[in-house]
Amino acid sequence: VFFIQRKRRETMKSRRLSLYNNKQIARTCTHKSPLLPLILYVIVTTLILCDHASFTSAALHPTPHAPNLKNGIYGDKDGNNIRLKKKIASNGAVIHLQDERNSSWQQVSKGGADASIKGGGTLRRRLVLLLVASALFNDMLQLTMLLPIIPTLLTSPPPLGVESNTEIAMGVFFASKDIFQLTTAPLAGILTARTSATVALLSSTIGLGLATLVFADASTFKQLLIARSCQGAASAATLCGGLSLVSETFPAEVRGSAMGTAYTGLALGLLCGPLIGGLLYDAYGRRTTFRIAAAAVLINAVGQVALVLLLPPSASKETLKEEDASKDKEKPGLKDSLGVLIANQDVRYLALSIAAVHAALGVLKPLSQVVMSREFDFSVSKRSFMISIATVTYLIITPIVGRVSDHTSKSKLVSISLILMALSTAFFTLRYTGELWALSICIALAGASLAFVGSVAQALMADLVDRNKLGDYGMAFALSDMSDSLGLIIGPIVGLAVSQYFGPSVGLGMIGLTCLILVPKVSRISS
Repeated sequence: VFFIQRKRRETMKSRRLSLYNNKQIARTCTHKSPLLPLILYVIVTTLILCDHASFTSAALHPTPHAPNLKNGIYGDKDGNNIRLKKKIASNGAVIHLQDERNSSWQQVSKGGADASIKGGGTLRRRLVLLLVASALFNDMLQLTMLLPIIPTLLTSPPPLGVESNTEIAMGVFFASKDIFQLTTAPLAGILTARTSATVALLSSTIGLGLATLVFADASTFKQLLIARSCQGAASAATLCGGLSLVSETFPAEVRGSAMGTAYTGLALGLLCGPLIGGLLYDAYGRRTTFRIAAAAVLINAVGQVALVLLLPPSASKETLKEEDASKDKEKPGLKDSLGVLIANQDVRYLALSIAAVHAALGVLKPLSQVVMSREFDFSVSKRSFMISIATVTYLIITPIVGRVSDHTSKSKLVSISLILMALSTAFFTLRYTGELWALSICIALAGASLAFVGSVAQALMADLVDRNKLGDYGMAFALSDMSDSLGLIIGPIVGLAVSQYFGPSVGLGMIGLTCLILVPKVSRISS
């Protein structure tokens, strides 16, 4: 009996080793390098998350191009098997498909990807989404990891620190990012339109990595200010290039889910930035901290280069671009491109809604800190915990809203974001009751509003460009980025000035009322 039991144990052990071979290899690698299993875990988890997104059902089974299509059974967007017959037009560019069950005809343009049925298009879509999400994560990580570090640097002895007016210097430092992002966003849109979304994204990633390296070796406050300004310019190009690449890769039916997944990376950077920055700074100091951060950014740049070299866009999309270029050889300049976008009424109202939501956020951030300190006597750690409510809410709701936007009206969801921000300003007024729950709900509603206006508004902007033929995606996302930065700059200036004379709730309530005024205008946008 003893030998039989031992034989059974050995057999079961061998089976477990064969079934979990990859897991055993990862465990073995931990003895050599503790970072390798962590990297493998991040990559595998990201691919699994991308696989479970709702766009996989439609985007991974598009209709192939006419020359490669054969009569047979294919999967539709709902995962059902249908038997199709082809009918090729005389020019071979457009095909018609017939479902033998109901004899209905469906016209399909030549934009389909040939390799999608074989799996090549699936892999490229996953890698595009992974690289864009990681680029947005790195962008927000580099911006927010400075929050716990900069006060220490500015209070250090000159020339790195400042002797007097530390608060003013800190305000100028953090405002320089939004100012340069606003001024360079049109240039980023032109770069995306004149070259490609991949080139713009790669350029911004390299620029962000170099700016982060400057923080590691900066010796004066002026150098810190220049590096922060360069981060703002790189952030503008990251948004224009990354969102344009997602819009070009994913069709309109699943673009909301893709945007939601990409913005999840931005939300993770917003959540993890202060924590990672503080821990690394305490453990390794300033130089090592920023060198590690720059290395993470440059690794993302290497992945973008590999995407371009190993998995270029499909030939059909390149053909479409060449045809569009032959029709319009002279591309419009900066003034003409923005003029075409602003002339469209739907684009104007969408840009105003983005600016209004971010203006309310720009007023809420400093006012909430003052209120929690004066009225509730909160410490720094408690104030940080309260602000994290908005970040966690934003992280949770962003992918869900992106998925929902593929099945409902995007304009209605943007209208909901305006209503949520108006409700947030109302609950900020209710704090006078002395109850903490009102302020908590105010902060949570602000995070939810950002989640709605983030990925959904960008997907709606891309849909408006496609529907109204407004040019390139790059200039549209540049306009959206300008609205974002303009709201964060003008909102605090106007809102805080009004609050200083009439009370903290008046300035924020005025912007909340503006959000409500925009709701009927935005809800009428066809989507």
